[in-house]
Amino acid sequence: MVAHYEMMTLKVSDLDRVKIPTFQRGFVWTAKKKNEFIETLHEGLPFGTLLVYPESQDTESKLILIDGQQRLSTIRSYQNDPLLYWKPLNKEYFEDKRNRASSLLGEELSVADFSDLIRMEKAEQLEWGVAHSGNGSSCNVLEALKVVDEVQQRIKEYVDLDGLSILAIKYTGERDRIAEVFANLNRGGIPLKKYEIWNAAWIDTQIALLDGGISPLQDEMLDNVKTYYSRMAQNAEFDLDGYSEDELTRSRTISLSEFGSALGLFMMKRLEALIPQSETSAQEYGFGVLGIAVDVDNRKLDTLNAKIDQIRNSVEDILKRVDRICINLNDIFEKYLKRYYAQKSNGYELGLSSTFKVLSYFAALWNLDPDSNEYKQSLRNIRSYYIYDSLISAWSSHGDQRLLEYYPNKSRNYMQPIGKEQFKKAFDQWLDDSTPGVNFNSETKALMTIHANLTYLSKDVSFGESLELEHIIAKKRIQAAEDGNKKHLLGGNLGNCMYLPRSTNNSKKDKTLYEVNEDHRFDALIKSSAYFSETEMEEIARALDDHEYETVNSFILQRAKAVGYTISDLLLDGQA
Repeated sequence: MVAHYEMMTLKVSDLDRVKIPTFQRGFVWTAKKKNEFIETLHEGLPFGTLLVYPESQDTESKLILIDGQQRLSTIRSYQNDPLLYWKPLNKEYFEDKRNRASSLLGEELSVADFSDLIRMEKAEQLEWGVAHSGNGSSCNVLEALKVVDEVQQRIKEYVDLDGLSILAIKYTGERDRIAEVFANLNRGGIPLKKYEIWNAAWIDTQIALLDGGISPLQDEMLDNVKTYYSRMAQNAEFDLDGYSEDELTRSRTISLSEFGSALGLFMMKRLEALIPQSETSAQEYGFGVLGIAVDVDNRKLDTLNAKIDQIRNSVEDILKRVDRICINLNDIFEKYLKRYYAQKSNGYELGLSSTFKVLSYFAALWNLDPDSNEYKQSLRNIRSYYIYDSLISAWSSHGDQRLLEYYPNKSRNYMQPIGKEQFKKAFDQWLDDSTPGVNFNSETKALMTIHANLTYLSKDVSFGESLELEHIIAKKRIQAAEDGNKKHLLGGNLGNCMYLPRSTNNSKKDKTLYEVNEDHRFDALIKSSAYFSETEMEEIARALDDHEYETVNSFILQRAKAVGYTISDLLLDGQA
C-alpha cells in the first residue's frame, strides 16, 4: 500500500506558510509546559514532529497544520518576545545584571524597567541613555547599556531560531480525510477531547441559519461562533484556514460542531444560576441539549451528525425551547443560589449542580406545553429535586444513563412532588455522613446559600454590604480546641456556617454575635438564621475549653438539622 505522507524539514521562517484549519483545538499548554518546551529547544533535544498538509501542489504553498499547534505557537510566541520565556529560566543571571546596571546608574531599575530596556532596539536604548545622562556620568550610562547588550546577546544565543530545524510529516492523501486524520491523533501528552474530535469529523456537516434580522436567536448563535473563532485566533498566533468573519456573516452557514458549541454559549448566558461559565460547560450543555432535541443518547452523541436533517429543520424550534427553559430555570434558581461575596465578583453557588442533573430538567420539560399544569408542576418540583438528588447522590454515578430516563416519553419526570418526610429523611442521612474538619465543602456552601436566601438575606441583611460565608464558632477557637493532628470537631459542617456582613465579621473576629450586639442590631438576624442561643454559645465555649467534642458536635448537628428542615418546609410548603 502506498504511504500517504513524506518527511520534510521546516525552518522558523517557514512559519509564515502555516495555517490552522478551523477544526483545530485551542491553545492548551500552560506557562510551565511552554517554558519546558523552550528549555528543550535550548538544550538541542529532539521534539515531536508536526503533521501538515499542502494547500496546493506549489513548492511554496501554504501548509495546513493538522497537529502541532502548541509547539508552533510557542515557537512563534518566543520569536515575538523571547524575554518572556528566557527570564523565568535564567532568574539569577537576570537579577545579577539588573543589579549591576542599577549600581552603574546609581538608581534602582525595577524588573519592569530593566525588561523594557532589554526589549528596546539600539536606537531606543541610546535615546534612553541620553535622557538619563543628566542624572549622573554618561560613562556609567554607557556601561549600563553594555550590561543590557550582554543580556540581549545571551538571550539571542539561548535558542538559535535561525538554525532551528522543525521536523514535519507532510500528509499527501485526500484532502477530505484531513479531519479524520486529526481525529485519530492523540499526541503531545494532551489527549483530544471528544468535542475536538467531533469538530474535526463534522467539519462538512453544515447548517444554514436564517437571513440576518429574521431571528434574533439565530443572529446570536452566529455571533457566538464569531466570538469562538476570535478567541481562538488570538491564542493561536496563526491564521485560521477556511475561516473569514466576513464570509461567515455573508453565508450564515455553520458546522454542526460550531452549532453545538454556540448553543452552549447561548445557554450559559441565560442560565448563569446553574451552568458554570467555562468552555467545557458550553460544550457539555450545548451538545447535551442537542441530544435531547433529536433523541440521541448522551453516551452516543458522536452520532448526532446522522440527525443533521432533523437539526437543520428544527433550528428555530430548538433555540426557542432552550431559550424558554433556560429563562424559566434561571428565574427559579437565581434567587436561591445568588451569592454576595466580599472581594469577589457576585455569582452563584453551584456546589449542587452537575451537568447531567441540569440537562435532565431540559429533557423533562422539552416536550411539555409551557402553559400546561404538567410543565408548571415540574418547574415547581425541580426546585426541591435539585437539593434532594444531591442529598441522596442520585447523579454521582451513571449520570448519562440516568439522564436518558428523563428524555421525552421515557420513564422518569419531575411531575411528582417530593414528600416532606422523604426530604427530611434524606437530609438526616446526608448529615450522618458528616466528617470532622473546618473547611466548608461545595455542598455545604450551596445549602447555606439557599437557606440564607430563603430566610435572613431576604429580610434582615442589607444588600448594600459585602457578605462573607463564615464560621459561627470561629475557626480559630475550633483549631485551638483540637487535640493534636487528629480532627474531632465538625467545624466545616452546615450547622456552623452562615453569611455575615463583611464589616460585622471583621469587627467581631472570633467573638460571637452576642458579644457585639450591645445595641440589639443583630436580634432579627440571630433569630432568622437559626443562630445558636446565647445559652448554647456559652455551653459550646465551655465544652471547647474542656475538649468535650461530642457536646460541641451535637449543637452543630442540631442547628444543621434546623437549617435543612427550614429549607424543606419553605420549598415544599410553597412559601419560597
